[in-house]
Amino acid sequence: MSKEEILKAIQACAKKLGRNPTLRDLRLAGITGTQLYRKLGNLKKSLTAAGLKADGPGFSVDRAELLLDWAATVRKLGKIPTAKVYTREGSFSVTPFFRRFGSWQGVGQAFRKFAVDARIEKQWKDVLKLIGEHEEWRMKPSKVQERRRRAPLLKGRPVYGDPLLLPGMHHAPINEAGVMFAFGVLARQLGFIVKRWQTDFPDCLAVREMAKGQWQDVNVEVEFESRNFLKHGHDPKKCDVIVCWVHNWPECPEWIEVVELRKVVGGMG
Repeated sequence: MSKEEILKAIQACAKKLGRNPTLRDLRLAGITGTQLYRKLGNLKKSLTAAGLKADGPGFSVDRAELLLDWAATVRKLGKIPTAKVYTREGSFSVTPFFRRFGSWQGVGQAFRKFAVDARIEKQWKDVLKLIGEHEEWRMKPSKVQERRRRAPLLKGRPVYGDPLLLPGMHHAPINEAGVMFAFGVLARQLGFIVKRWQTDFPDCLAVREMAKGQWQDVNVEVEFESRNFLKHGHDPKKCDVIVCWVHNWPECPEWIEVVELRKVVGGMG
């Protein structure tokens, strides 16, 4: 493998991961440590030669590049892709999307704003139309909901959330404890494995599969509403993920991923 081929492979690997690749990442991409050191020197020199910031926060995909690739994927498919479908059809992993936009559902809204600010609405008229149709579909009540009987609450009886189809959980949570339980039910499907729950901040220490076969610790705080993170006075620098039922904190720092379980469950049908 030539020096140029190695550099191209490093750049492609960084784009796919949304961060600087490690030596293990490069081995999985077919570049051995021996090849790397013979052609370019150590990992830091190799990353620098590939145009990456080796001693900064790492490779960062440009926001516009992310959104335009997502929009191109929407145009190619003729519909809004799920995170799983985008991983297969798009150019990047979904990790930088979650870090920048908070949730997968937030990408469409971010692209709409980006298109308006960049004055490219006409170029992406078809994609903007699909975004609007998808949002209308998500907000449209089901036939069951339309037929739902409305009545005053009965005194002296417990109150439940909307019915769910999750194994082991009949109703949507109405408080933080319920969100904790829902996260426990969904954790593995979301790519997390819980290591410890605690009474101190953050609520949960988990491991997460960041790339295939590669797991890292993440600090998870559970809230019923994401903006409660502010009300409780938590330190954003000590949190990687907020798991909530309702995401209503648009000013959430972009390095914190917000997992809105209400939309996750809705996406499961």
